[in-house]
Amino acid sequence: MGTEALAGKPATQVFIAKQAETISWHWSAFAAIALASTGHLLIKFGLVASAHTAVGLSTLAKIGHYLLEPAVASGLAIYGVGTLFWISAVSRRDISFLYPITALNYVIVSLGGKYFFGETVSPARWAGIAVVVFGVALLQLSSKGERA
Repeated sequence: MGTEALAGKPATQVFIAKQAETISWHWSAFAAIALASTGHLLIKFGLVASAHTAVGLSTLAKIGHYLLEPAVASGLAIYGVGTLFWISAVSRRDISFLYPITALNYVIVSLGGKYFFGETVSPARWAGIAVVVFGVALLQLSSKGERA
């Protein structure tokens, strides 16, 4: 809600309107991250499921084959919806504030790789992810109060 629309409104109404704006960018960013991670994991699931039937195909045929895999198509669609939420979040906050938060995808996708696909995630990789998350936390603390 714009400043003009809030002029002359009771303080509680102004507070609620400002909280609604804050909540909506938070939820938009959270949805973008969750959906992007889910999309990536579904794409991987689809690729693993269809890899045995793509043996011997040309590169272009493999791409077509993979795109027709339901899990890959679903993953791309979910990722696309996440992008819409990302657009919503970026329209409300500075991209330099929001973009580092997407590093949380590293955590979610790494956990998904480990638990859904049995991938080995070395202690050094977990340490690297922890450093990135710590860096994101520092960036967020240093940006307190900034708006788009």
